[in-house]
Amino acid sequence: MRKLIVAVLLAFTLIGAPAVTNALIAVPPPAVQRGGKPDVKVWVNTGSGVYHCPGTRWYGNTKQGEYMSQRQAQDKGYRPASGKVCD
Repeated sequence: MRKLIVAVLLAFTLIGAPAVTNALIAVPPPAVQRGGKPDVKVWVNTGSGVYHCPGTRWYGNTKQGEYMSQRQAQDKGYRPASGKVCD
C-alpha cells in the first residue's frame, strides 16, 4: 500500500494534477439509442436530457422542455425515457 501511495504522489509531481484531472474528464458520452419513427414529435425535457413519446405521462408535462422530432432529439444527444424509442 505504501508503494502505491508513493507512486501516485510521484505521478502527480511528474505530470501535474490538472493533467490527471483532464484525463479523467475526457470520457466519451454514452451512445444515444437510435430507432423508432424519426418524424414522431417528442417532448424533450431539456433539464434531464430525456425525451418522452406522445401519450406518455411526461409528454409536454415537465417543468422545462421543447417539442421536436425524434430524429432531432437523437441527433442532439437526448435519450429516450425508459430506454424505449417512439414507434
